[in-house]
Amino acid sequence: MSSRPPDPAWDTLVRVTLANPDMERGKLNTALKAIKAAWQREGGLPDDLPREIELRADAYHAVWPMLTLTPTALATHWHRVMAKPASERSKQQAALDELKRRDEPLPDDYWETAQ
Repeated sequence: MSSRPPDPAWDTLVRVTLANPDMERGKLNTALKAIKAAWQREGGLPDDLPREIELRADAYHAVWPMLTLTPTALATHWHRVMAKPASERSKQQAALDELKRRDEPLPDDYWETAQ
């Protein structure tokens, strides 16, 4: 059994996305490489990245509650789910609330027929 050096960011990405490392190792590695590059461009410190992954995963779920969070999705939407000033968050939340208000409920059998 080979051992890899510990990488808390990788472990956090696996945990927050519920990824299966045996099946998704390549996607995890690709996503984490992109996330690390984006985090570095933002001036983030490597030791802070695991916590930032958690925060952005939570933000992803808040923005897109019906979508599955995958490693690739988090990397792709890394900049879209970054923390925003409170005034901007409230505008975004108001827009989301309005969209939800206008939405009709899904039919009871939606998830059975959507696949």
